[in-house]
Amino acid sequence: MKLETIMSDPPHSAYRSVRWWVVGLIFFATVINYVDRQTLSILGTTLRTELNLSDHDYANSVSAFLVSYAVMYSVSGRIIDRIGVKFGAAACVVWWSFAAALTGLARGPFSLAAFRFVLGIGEPGIFPAGMKACGEWFPRRLRGTAIGIFSSGSCIGAIIAAPLVVWMTMHWGWRIAFVIPGSVGILVWLPLWLAVYRKPRETLIAPADAAELDADANIGERRSWGSLLRERKVWALVLGRVGADPVWYLYLFWLPDYLQRARHLSLAEIGLYAWIPFLFADLGAVFGGMLSDRLIQRGWSAPRARFAVLCSIAALAPLGAAVGFIESTVLSMAVICVIAFLCQAWSINMATLVPDLTSRNETASVMGLLGTSGSLGGIVFAQVLGVSIGIFGYSSAFVMAAVLHPLSLLMLFVLLRPNLKK
Repeated sequence: MKLETIMSDPPHSAYRSVRWWVVGLIFFATVINYVDRQTLSILGTTLRTELNLSDHDYANSVSAFLVSYAVMYSVSGRIIDRIGVKFGAAACVVWWSFAAALTGLARGPFSLAAFRFVLGIGEPGIFPAGMKACGEWFPRRLRGTAIGIFSSGSCIGAIIAAPLVVWMTMHWGWRIAFVIPGSVGILVWLPLWLAVYRKPRETLIAPADAAELDADANIGERRSWGSLLRERKVWALVLGRVGADPVWYLYLFWLPDYLQRARHLSLAEIGLYAWIPFLFADLGAVFGGMLSDRLIQRGWSAPRARFAVLCSIAALAPLGAAVGFIESTVLSMAVICVIAFLCQAWSINMATLVPDLTSRNETASVMGLLGTSGSLGGIVFAQVLGVSIGIFGYSSAFVMAAVLHPLSLLMLFVLLRPNLKK
């Protein structure tokens, strides 16, 4: 459907159509985001040879990305709350696209880590931007589904990254595999975004739809970070992410290397099989949001519905400890697929709690704090992995990761309990 057609639709359909265009474009941005991010992990073994990297050098490159990512998640969330979604998201995509392409110029461990640091400055902003957009465009009863759809773009990006990056590397070399994906955000996504995005009130919207958005808006005054961090519910969300995000980062940054070094898959086989867990992660993102939305539609409060799904995830997450001990590569991959599904179902429900529990003017800021906390957890865990994998092998990594979701759930329950009684 063309944009002109949407704008000439009856009042009720214009808003309802444009909101899915918005979600679609944020979805597209997260696809690009994760392709640019995943290129390093897919080529990890190749870069170890080409750039003479040790396990510690690779861990430092991962940590360099996560350090800037952690800081800028909060900063970008605050900026987006101030300047708005349209130009905030555009600035982030342009920045990370240039940084991704520049990684193809890396000459050694230091330059690689430096380029990954620059990439981490731009990449996090699309997530608080997407969360804020969904809070503005969707009523609470549809918000989990909308957030699940746009967030699933990260998994789609991870799915297509493996075969795409391997194919480009085998045909044109590893440097081009960084340059081409980096150009897509600027040349393709940016013009579409600037043409389509607007605020809901700038479209033709039916009075009933406007009233529903207003009823669910939860508009409040914008507060300082210090004021936000005095809120018990904010700490619940922060600690729920700082404990669980490292599990996802383990599979995101280390899985291709695990499959090559521990399971002895070739680079071509990585291209054939490494995308499969991210397909399941994508399903987890979509169905995790839909499940909690369904509970809300049956009369549950939003926090109770999201928490119920999180409890189920935490009960199953310890299965991941078996990954490194299963002899069959096929069965090991099956367990990895289950954990990837659970990771993203957890992430979506944690993220959806942000607009459920905070005012619209603070959504991106709180989402930024969550991203920062999760990245800080990932930084610490990456350094632990760099040591433990070298000494004990990958089995130790999966055992440590297996306990993190239950611990996160415990912290979430203790701090969020007053909100769960409502």
